[in-house]
Amino acid sequence: MRVEDRGRGGLEQLDSILEMVAGLRGIDFRDYRRDTLKHRLEARMAAVGISDVGEYRRRLLEHAEEIDRLVESLVVPVTEFFRDAWVFRELSERVLPELLVGEPPLRAWVVGAASGEEAYSLAMLLEDAGAQYRIIASDLDEPSLRMARAGLYATDRVGEVPEELKDRYLRPEPGGYLVTDALRRRIQFARHDLMGSRLAPAEAILASFDLVLCRNVLLYFDSSLRARAVERLVSAVRPGGGLVLGSSETISSEALANWPGTRLGANIFQRSGP
Repeated sequence: MRVEDRGRGGLEQLDSILEMVAGLRGIDFRDYRRDTLKHRLEARMAAVGISDVGEYRRRLLEHAEEIDRLVESLVVPVTEFFRDAWVFRELSERVLPELLVGEPPLRAWVVGAASGEEAYSLAMLLEDAGAQYRIIASDLDEPSLRMARAGLYATDRVGEVPEELKDRYLRPEPGGYLVTDALRRRIQFARHDLMGSRLAPAEAILASFDLVLCRNVLLYFDSSLRARAVERLVSAVRPGGGLVLGSSETISSEALANWPGTRLGANIFQRSGP
């Protein structure tokens, strides 16, 4: 049975479940897109063989581990190495050279890092440029972060890594590849809620970055939450720094009104200098 089949009562049950998640896990999904939340809640209910929202809510109260499974379903981490390769080419050829003329080290934040592929992709570019840098990569999903910290990926997950970078930064292992120790040491993976009380992960110390990547995270937010998220991201970028958003995300925000604009339609914005 679909959540909306119960009419307003079904939506109230959904709100009740999201409120419970916010209270017990400190993650507030209530401003996320409703259709996305309903579909993922329905999928989780089907996985445990429950068709009634009220019954599923009781299960959450009785089985704490099911709340973790639900949170994992609502987050749905999706990433890959060098996703949208043209965005990384633009970063490598035109954005990073400008940023690297500043005082080292370059400070970058990858938001919604999931299992780490995007953060490692950026690290490969910076290593290849001989940069001094530090990357903070954050996500809500702890199992994904554990995978990211391990840096071990199946062979079919590294197909988009250019061969010269694969030879340099990935070590063959049985059934896959391991990110080199040197590269893994340059990235700190942290659990963080972009819309939580802290603007940036506590591990970042300062919420001021030369480069922020937040790609295809805002797709899950409704319009008002998306606008607030962009304002937070903008405030975390130092003057002259860059902000990379998902190429499929339509952004209309006063927070970006005075930024120079995008590069090649890649949703790469540069903040005006001092």
